[in-house]
Formats: sequence, structure tokens, C-alpha cells
Amino acid sequence: MADYKFDGRYLRDRSSSRMGEIDGKYIKDGHGNRVGEIDGNYIKDSHGKRLAELDGNTIKDASGNRIGTLDDVRRTIDGPGGMTLAALWVLLIR
Repeated sequence: MADYKFDGRYLRDRSSSRMGEIDGKYIKDGHGNRVGEIDGNYIKDSHGKRLAELDGNTIKDASGNRIGTLDDVRRTIDGPGGMTLAALWVLLIR
């Protein structure tokens, strides 16, 4: 069983505490503060700096080094989505 659940809008931990939220293209933490955004295949921090890229099934950091796969993310987070799960994983969990 995964440690986190995503229902399409909210990311929750095992005790159902809100860990994050998807608000359009923006990712917010549990307190509602913007921590990043999704821009196409790129995951950016709250200042617009590229942190990662989803290249097919592989998640790469800003330098192009592999940091994980969508399969790794799905073992940690139960829920729908590909890019949204990757962004939540990069910005809030990893």
C-alpha cells in the first residue's frame, strides 16, 4: 500500500492529513502556499526555476539525470495522473 493518496485535487498522507493540492497548473502545500507549477513536461519551483522534466516514463532533474520513474511514484502515491503525480512527488515528497 502506498504512503500517500491523491484524489485528483488533494494529496493526503496515511492519516488523511492534507499534504498538498493541485490548483490548475499550480501545486500548493498543505497550508495553501504555492510551491511549484507544471509547465508542459517541466516541473518548476515557485520562482519559475526548472526542477525536473517528465520524459516519457522517466523523471529527470534539471541537469538531465534520472531521479525516478512514474512506476516509483505510483508505489508511493495512489491516484490518477502521470505528470501531476510526478510533480507532487518532486515538490512535496522527494
